[in-house]
Amino acid sequence: MTRIVCSIMFMGVVIFWAWHPAIANENGKRIYEKYCVKCHGEDGSVSEYGRARKARDLRTNKLFISPKELLVTVKYGVYGREMKGWSDILTNDEVKDVAQYIRTLSYKPDPKNGEGLFNLRCASCHAKEGAAKKLFGAPDLDMSPLGEREMAQVIRFGRHNTVMFPKETILLNPEIANIVAYLISIKK
Repeated sequence: MTRIVCSIMFMGVVIFWAWHPAIANENGKRIYEKYCVKCHGEDGSVSEYGRARKARDLRTNKLFISPKELLVTVKYGVYGREMKGWSDILTNDEVKDVAQYIRTLSYKPDPKNGEGLFNLRCASCHAKEGAAKKLFGAPDLDMSPLGEREMAQVIRFGRHNTVMFPKETILLNPEIANIVAYLISIKK
């Protein structure tokens, strides 16, 4: 009898944990649709309204921010941007739910488009025969030890004490994701 009771309790715990993320994801989607769609669009690709306010494309969020950073961003906003904090409106659990939902949004990078952007924006310093390569000593990116996230952050935010300036004002997040996909595809 004890064995049966324990088995039933175990199954209840397993079913709860199996369903809990789905419930959180549904709640996160509901919150996203209520508060975030206006700027970030239904699929996270930024609405027209959001473009005018320089809202970020959320489909590429995994390249730029960790899950913890996303929680902080949703809760407290982004200083100097129109992304306000939601801590006065959402509970901590709702912030977690919407952040978890945002992490499910995805973008499929296009390495071919990334190659074109690389040739346009990066090749002058990073191509084998780049005009500024010898002058600045820019590294060959086909040998880069950096992973996807690190590459994306260097492109977006630049590198201190180098001539690698931030590209966040000239490249959108999906464009950076495309360049990173291209660089990963040529890595040796």
